[in-house]
Amino acid sequence: MNTKHWNLIQGLALTALLPFFAACSSEDDGLLQGEEKQPVQVNITRAATDGNDWSWQDNDQIGLNITNYGESTPNSYTLTYNNNVWTSNPATIEATLPATIQAWWPVREGVSAENFNYDSDKIEYYEVVTGLGISERIDLSDETKYRQCDWMTIDENANQVASSSPNITLKHRLCKVTIEFIFNGWDANPTIQEIKFFAKKSNNISSMGTEENIEIIPKVIQKDKIYTAFISSYDYAGFPWLYLAQLKIEDNDYFITTNGLEIGYKGTLLQGQAYTFKVTVYNRNTSSITRSAHSECELELIEVEDMNKN
Repeated sequence: MNTKHWNLIQGLALTALLPFFAACSSEDDGLLQGEEKQPVQVNITRAATDGNDWSWQDNDQIGLNITNYGESTPNSYTLTYNNNVWTSNPATIEATLPATIQAWWPVREGVSAENFNYDSDKIEYYEVVTGLGISERIDLSDETKYRQCDWMTIDENANQVASSSPNITLKHRLCKVTIEFIFNGWDANPTIQEIKFFAKKSNNISSMGTEENIEIIPKVIQKDKIYTAFISSYDYAGFPWLYLAQLKIEDNDYFITTNGLEIGYKGTLLQGQAYTFKVTVYNRNTSSITRSAHSECELELIEVEDMNKN
């Protein structure tokens, strides 16, 4: 069934109206490159977003680095959103053009234009059934943490600034996974006692997640039916690789992998893509349905959308 659980929408083009204090007169507009610093006003556009998406809220922050022409050390700024306006700290942004610019969301330890690390709770346990060592857990049912897992940066191929009013677009860098569950073998849809997605702790702009396994409690779109989360891109083809998800029903654990799906190489999920899956879960306690322990969940890819399409 090729139905969309959500649709991408052209998203939320927000202009960062920064209060700059001109250090140069209007005659400086004709400066040659590298001659002296000019005030810079940055216009921020957010890439296309999906129908379940969040909105900017007061006190949201974006990090900004500008490296001046002829220099190697960037100047750092923080842009803060309040009352539909972005303001900068320090308040005056200046650059010797042409410059190199980097920007990213969110602003916190472990996140930059190059790297993302989940803001997670430390746990340490070994899952005997799956063979996974879990080092951290994050609860994306918490709206704030959900939003701050939507790692965004500007296009690394479009970070050269030749204008004093550059336009930059923040693009999504993780995967978004949405799963809808269909239940087979129950008289009525059962209650999901527990659900978790899996990811890698660290992600790099030029590679997939590479560090310890992390457990993610997804955001609820429809209880006992539809769940979603931002996860690191990775090879989720199944044991001995990382499981995509696990759920508990009637004290029984069911495991989901992308094994056998034609998604990249061996079930690999890619950066900047939003995946919608339908998973049929078979009741292992129903004698009329015979399933092995690792085929009780049938995964069907419904849709893949580019979150950064124009």
